[in-house]
Amino acid sequence: MEDPDPPVVPGRMWALGLYKSVVLVLFLLRQNPVQEAAAELFGISQATVSRRWTALLPVVEKVLACHVPDPAEASAGRIVLVDGTLVTTWD
Repeated sequence: MEDPDPPVVPGRMWALGLYKSVVLVLFLLRQNPVQEAAAELFGISQATVSRRWTALLPVVEKVLACHVPDPAEASAGRIVLVDGTLVTTWD
């Protein structure tokens, strides 16, 4: 599969396209790294990470909203992982 981002233009600072920007936001949500670490991994500045996060987080939240389970239903009779701690739940 070809890279969906546009090619780098000589003399311009390289930035992420939309596809990789969404991947960046999902990475930040899933792994919760500091923005400087994400910037290093994606080859961009921390300021670009911050701008992409601010611009795309509301959109990603809306898209994923229908996939977020109700906490009461998700935890009923199950062990729930909270911040790496196994906690039993009950009704």
